[in-house]
Amino acid sequence: MWRASKLKINNVYTDEYGFKPKGRIEVPTPEQHVEHIEIKGRNGSLTKKYGYKNIELPVHFTILSDNFKKTFRQSKMHLLNAKTLIFDDDNEVFYKVKSVRIETAENYVLQFGEFTVNFTLDPFQYEVNNPVQTITSQTTIINEGYEALPIITAHVAGTGNIYVNEQNVTIQNINGTITIDSEMQNAYRVSGGYVTNLNSHMIGNFPVLQHGDNVIEFDGGISKLEIVCNRRWV
Repeated sequence: MWRASKLKINNVYTDEYGFKPKGRIEVPTPEQHVEHIEIKGRNGSLTKKYGYKNIELPVHFTILSDNFKKTFRQSKMHLLNAKTLIFDDDNEVFYKVKSVRIETAENYVLQFGEFTVNFTLDPFQYEVNNPVQTITSQTTIINEGYEALPIITAHVAGTGNIYVNEQNVTIQNINGTITIDSEMQNAYRVSGGYVTNLNSHMIGNFPVLQHGDNVIEFDGGISKLEIVCNRRWV
């Protein structure tokens, strides 16, 4: 039986704030930025593929309450503070919200009204379940989705190397832990509520988990790795 979509904003259903989607929400696949370059003497064009573009998602909402204008006013604060979206019919993944634009509401009677919100979303769907995987020896991680930007915490006594397929990261002069965050492009340690910048102790590019098999190894003074894969999909 057909029913309207339900939507979570920052992990709370919009129903709890007094507004809800009017119908089914169809989320488009992000468009990849592709450049075709024509070269004289070459058959066909030279094709260069870049990253994916943002997703533009309009959602039509309705409000039915004792006072539409009051509920709409309160709803706008929840919408403007949106960081994530989750759809109830695909609740294994979430979308990251980059910006929100709220259009003028239509309010024909005191208790009822409608309005449209234009969300600009990050191109990817991120898995909600993102467990920490502890590695103490060579391990193969299978990434079924698009290339992922992991968070890797290494336990180190001195100097060692982390290998992700053909990628190599060297950790120098660390006694304790160092976290390599490929999404944030930052190396740091969190201890006692304080963040210490450790970028100067890392040599190499931030690792990427490719689609398919990823062989993870380490050596030297590294005793184990804790990896959050941050799997994502297009």
